[in-house]
Amino acid sequence: MSATLILVPLSPSPTTVTKTSVTTATESTTLTSVTTTTETSTTTETSTTTSILTLPAGCLPSQSNGYSYATLVAGASSPAIICLQVYWFNSTSAMVLNATSVLEILGFSPSSGNPILDPAANFTVAASTDQLTLGGPTNAGEGTVLAYSITAKAGASGTYWLAVKASQLGGTGLTECGPYAELFGSLLAGNGQPDYVPPGYLPVCILSGGVPAFSVPGVDYTVPAGFLCFRIISVTNSTQ
Repeated sequence: MSATLILVPLSPSPTTVTKTSVTTATESTTLTSVTTTTETSTTTETSTTTSILTLPAGCLPSQSNGYSYATLVAGASSPAIICLQVYWFNSTSAMVLNATSVLEILGFSPSSGNPILDPAANFTVAASTDQLTLGGPTNAGEGTVLAYSITAKAGASGTYWLAVKASQLGGTGLTECGPYAELFGSLLAGNGQPDYVPPGYLPVCILSGGVPAFSVPGVDYTVPAGFLCFRIISVTNSTQ
């Protein structure tokens, strides 16, 4: 018995092939550029200080020693006018003077002698300018005339002290009068009563000194630096 060997080719085993499909998505973004323009407007303001009181004809610059202790009468319908010529010397720097603060109105109780409350509230005071630059290397503003109008308020009455907060150019020298160094005189409203000036008071003046010294036109002496100096060149009482 013979045997025949038959070779049958073997079929290869099935192969599973896994294909990976990669899909790349490209996203297109459209950018819209918006330009915002901001306009800046720059405004330049020019501040002009207008004199609140025109200099009266009698308030012309002077080279005399001016007035001394006096009485100024202020009415309710028309003002009293006082004109000052001012100096302040400093060879290195100037000073800005608050002109409205140069005058001061004072009063003292006739019974106790104590200061009364806000006597200036009985008056309206206006100056020819608000501020003034004085002194410095160029002697700015020296000899400027300041005019003040003083009007009594309705119903006001009394006699008060009127003070100039500076040193007066006197006949023989620069003086300061006490007990309030800047005392000038009396300010009267209404019938002058009550009298808020202590009876029998007369200012006692002393001569100021110091260096360096500066010359003032019309006086035969020199004045020290750093002193606000004044002379009264015109005083006009109210007409009503």
